[in-house]
Amino acid sequence: MTNRFYPDKQIRNTQVARPVSSRIFVWLTVLALTGALLSCGFVISARQHFAAISTGYENEELRRRAAQLEEKRRQLELEYARLASPVEIEKRAQKVGLSQPQSQPQSQPTNIRRPTNAEAKPKR
Repeated sequence: MTNRFYPDKQIRNTQVARPVSSRIFVWLTVLALTGALLSCGFVISARQHFAAISTGYENEELRRRAAQLEEKRRQLELEYARLASPVEIEKRAQKVGLSQPQSQPQSQPTNIRRPTNAEAKPKR
């Protein structure tokens, strides 16, 4: 009974060669292709996301620039209206030394000759 746990026979632990199934390689290939497609989908989605964010920033910048230009246009229209007013034109004309012409009395004859009806018709 003492040899019950200690056998005298030596045990050999040799490796067992098992045949490799071809289904394993098929499953690994399918799994690798599925993972690659999924990864590519994430990369494409991320690229589109960042492009959309970039386009949004550009759009916001263009809207801000358009608002600035609209404000500048409004200021220029106000300045033009102020400078084109008759009072302002008269002030600037007086600074240069111009004055309004004096009206001539109707009693003075004018040297303008007006054509008669016969002269006004063109000859053919």
